[in-house]
Order: sequence, then structure tokens, then C-alpha cells
Amino acid sequence: MNTAAKFGGIGAFVLLLLNEVPEQYTLYAAVFVFACSAASALIPPPHAGSKWTVAYQLMTTIGLNIGWAENHFKPGQSGVRVPLADKPAAKQAVASAGIPVLNKKGKPEQAANGNA
Repeated sequence: MNTAAKFGGIGAFVLLLLNEVPEQYTLYAAVFVFACSAASALIPPPHAGSKWTVAYQLMTTIGLNIGWAENHFKPGQSGVRVPLADKPAAKQAVASAGIPVLNKKGKPEQAANGNA
């Protein structure tokens, strides 16, 4: 499923939910979504084994921090910021240090020569 279809479905779902909220409370619902988004931007994600992971994931979902959002919930993962041109060298440096490079699903990437 492509990204545009996902965002279209999410947008339709959010509109459906907001249509179910009585009109006098829609402002409060919108403020709640905004507050969850702001809080998830300010609060760092808990470590992977924390009891707060479900609450944090719920907060980021309500705040619509999904997909490519900067603070999208990724338990136990970090990101190393490097220029795009240096990405291959950064991956090689991390791999040569014995640290597995993870793919989008959180699994170790297969090396170019077929070794993990």
C-alpha cells in the first residue's frame, strides 16, 4: 500500500471520529489531539522494555505522529543523523563496529555480500 493511500485512509478515519464527537466538544477533541502531538514531541520515547511503551505509543498515535513523523515511536532504536551523501559510509562504519544496521521493520539488514 502506498503512502498516499495510507494518509488518505488515516485522514478519513480521523474525520470520521471527529464527526462522531458532538459539535460543542470538537474544539476539545482537537485540542486533545494537539496536546498529544506536542507532548510526544517533548517527551523522549521510553526504552523497549518499559511499562510506559504502550501509553507512549497511544499518545503518539492520538497525536498523529505516524509514518515519517520525527518522533514516531520506535522502541529500542535510535537514529544517527548524517548527510544523505554519507549514508553508505555511516552504515559501513556502524557495521564495522559490530553494531547491526536495522531495516524499516527493525530486523538486521542483510549485507551486500549476503552476510548478516
